[in-house]
Amino acid sequence: MEKLKTIIKKLLIITLYFCLTSNTALANTYKETNKELFFRSGNGQRYNIYNTFYDKNNKLYSLYWYNDNNYLVSWNEKKYILKKIKTPKNILNEITKYHPTLYYNCVMPNGNVGIHYTIRLSDKKTKKLFVIISPDGKLVSKMNLGKIFKITNNENVYYKIHNYKNNRIFVQFSINSYTENEIKFAGVIDYKKKKLLWKRKVSENEGFCGGYSYDFGNIAKNKYMIGFNKNKDKFVISGIKNGKILQELYLDAKKENIVSYEYKNNYIYIVKKDGVYKLKWNEDKMVKLIDLQDHWINKGHNYATDITVVNDNEIYITGYDPGENEKSILFSFKKNF
Repeated sequence: MEKLKTIIKKLLIITLYFCLTSNTALANTYKETNKELFFRSGNGQRYNIYNTFYDKNNKLYSLYWYNDNNYLVSWNEKKYILKKIKTPKNILNEITKYHPTLYYNCVMPNGNVGIHYTIRLSDKKTKKLFVIISPDGKLVSKMNLGKIFKITNNENVYYKIHNYKNNRIFVQFSINSYTENEIKFAGVIDYKKKKLLWKRKVSENEGFCGGYSYDFGNIAKNKYMIGFNKNKDKFVISGIKNGKILQELYLDAKKENIVSYEYKNNYIYIVKKDGVYKLKWNEDKMVKLIDLQDHWINKGHNYATDITVVNDNEIYITGYDPGENEKSILFSFKKNF
């Protein structure tokens, strides 16, 4: 009996050693750097860094919103370069006048920038707008989303816009959000013609929701919505137009503190509280790429606000310092070879 206990004890020690060394090896396969960028806006506003991305010349950029202006941040090895994005005068005047609530920026095809914001004209009248600006500062399109979707009261309507195809955008929106009467919709707009091509109601079981309580999901292959169901206890892939559910993964967004995920090269990359994982399309097994178990980005709630994947060898995570200054930070993880 004592001999059996000794054997079991040795096996447990070996297993523990293997787990510890494998986690350490996993963490050490990536070299981490981080770069700070100003301070966050106060009053509970959304994070300032949006859409970190590579251009066609493999230069790394981020979109940054500060003091009612958009900036393009060029990340170099030793410093960053900040350049104000040209904005049409009438749009800039509107933004300056109303100090709108900015929901997010996004990079669009051909270097265009999309900006989704809300302006309050009076206590009873609110406009929710989406504008597309070309790289040289010209207005490509300006859309009143409520008008296009024939919504008379925009007060309790939330939108999220995604790049789609052929001068089109895919829009998710919710009416009476977070109430018993909430209704979810999805639709596609031709932004050059400012024309609604189709709209449909979305079920509670589809991949519509994001990790945030007020955010929506993402898209993949221009065919699928990827995200969480209403209860946020399943990660779901569903058809954009028909709503058919292709895959469900039991994953609790709240318990795992999941706020970021992205589709890339037939994989879905998910930032959980203990690391970065990848999920192969049509499979239900996640593989851990980066260990964040002891990283300070894991010490609070919703600090990992965005993920940008180049490939398995190069991943960027946007976060902010939970300390007093709350600095916006871009983390770079590059695999060591």
